[in-house]
Amino acid sequence: MNRFLSLFGLLVLFVLSTGCATHQEKVSEVLQSHGATQVNRDYKSLLSLLVQYKEKLDLRNPSHYSKTQKAYIYNNLQQSRNTIRINYNNTYLKTYDDYLRIAFDKNPNINDRNDFLILGLHKLIWETYQRDKGHQLTTLSYQKEEFKRLYYYLEVIRWKIRTAKDTNGNYLFITWQNNWQIELEKKIKQGNLPSWQMIENLPSLLNNTEMLYSPSNFNFEVLLSQMIFHVKNSARIIGEEPVDIGIQTMITFALFL
Repeated sequence: MNRFLSLFGLLVLFVLSTGCATHQEKVSEVLQSHGATQVNRDYKSLLSLLVQYKEKLDLRNPSHYSKTQKAYIYNNLQQSRNTIRINYNNTYLKTYDDYLRIAFDKNPNINDRNDFLILGLHKLIWETYQRDKGHQLTTLSYQKEEFKRLYYYLEVIRWKIRTAKDTNGNYLFITWQNNWQIELEKKIKQGNLPSWQMIENLPSLLNNTEMLYSPSNFNFEVLLSQMIFHVKNSARIIGEEPVDIGIQTMITFALFL
């Protein structure tokens, strides 16, 4: 009798443990599926932010984007497609590094610099989120290192946009700068000595479109920060949250520099 009870007890424990394991697997599958949905939402948010960024970038840098390609580029972004290629020096660019390298080239004669930047970012995001494979059903499909790379690229790009200049000493992208600051810098480069009279007669101040103490434009910084947040959130979901490191270390991840 005791032997029978012992065998019965072992059988019950086996069934319970098997059922528990199956339950845990189902819970894990649900969490993985939910995580993949969250990652997909981050991707859509990134594309929306990228569209907003291009709109503002083109307004501040109106001579640095292609008017003929404008609608095609927006269509690619809004429809989540990766079909556009730009011909540069008789060669159609392919990788995101190709585009980003030209976007930050110090050559002052680079045309459509805005487009190179936006398409480089788009292709990098597209590749990281594996959009060529469609919507992923679980987070196990994603590559952790790819999200870490995207995170560091965005951090470096945010820094480069604030600081990078061409060989003539002009900023590659006008974003945070006030117009009167750009106007003053150009006059100084032309050999004019700065004076209070010169500052008062700067077009942006003279026409009252800006004030001397107007705050810098942080819209670009905010948009990039939001993009970085979504990438970090995606990385956290798949189990690889990037660690904040120095900019020089991040640069090693960004080959386009």
